Amino acid sequence: MNNTLFIEPKILKKKYDKPHIKIFDSKFFLPDSGLDAEEEYKKKHIPNSVFFDVNKIADPNNPLPHMIPSKELFSLMMRNLGINNRDEIIIYDNSPLLSSARAWFLFRYFGHENIFILNGGLKNWKKNGGKITNKKTIVSTGDFQSNTEKKNLVVGLTEMISFSNNNSKLILDARSYKRFTGEAKEPRPGLLSGHIPNSKSFPSSELVTDDGLLKSIEELEKIFSNDDINKSERIIATCGSGVSACVIAVALHCLGRKDVPIYDGSWTEWASSGQKIKTGV
Repeated sequence: MNNTLFIEPKILKKKYDKPHIKIFDSKFFLPDSGLDAEEEYKKKHIPNSVFFDVNKIADPNNPLPHMIPSKELFSLMMRNLGINNRDEIIIYDNSPLLSSARAWFLFRYFGHENIFILNGGLKNWKKNGGKITNKKTIVSTGDFQSNTEKKNLVVGLTEMISFSNNNSKLILDARSYKRFTGEAKEPRPGLLSGHIPNSKSFPSSELVTDDGLLKSIEELEKIFSNDDINKSERIIATCGSGVSACVIAVALHCLGRKDVPIYDGSWTEWASSGQKIKTGV
């Protein structure tokens, strides 16, 4: 796996208790799962890890879920979670969506590059003899301050309407195939299923093994080549609410395409704002 992005449990075991290492548990579950991510974190997590709430580390004034907060608000949130600019950040999850990709994306967006994803998350950590606790992690206020926003990593609704109408970008949809075709209901009540016209179904679940590891470089290359994705094509990743789209961004990052943007509003915004919806394939 790409060792500039992922960290193995055996490496983290040697330094998880060092002051400059900050660990985030970023597990996330869909609204219809019946699971509470924060409660799951409280039951068991890596010692010294802090819960990174994907639902709350977002713009509180936007009715859409998980929309990127302002630079000032994100900085404040990270300071409150004990983050300093000099820290090395390790993110993991214990959810089927590789939701650590979303936290990774947010830190990249706000210019913090010293960040890694724990390969295989909590499951792989335990498999390799890593310690587990239910004790609350006490944090001191940090000094984190973002000085940049990589706005090229995000596209908005107006751009997406244009890309869809003109079929000018390759739009990859990370939701399940049946949500894409409209056969399965959306997890958010009242939201129609289907997909953005001229988008392509590309479930993020196909990029992850049953054990929660991102597939190997060779496997990823095969998946993307099997789907006839040309290396020169301009890609945008979308999903239900901007979480699993980041898995596509992570996979392409590992293949050397480091600036693939996501549609942050994703299907929740598209379907709730009266845009054209296509069903079937």
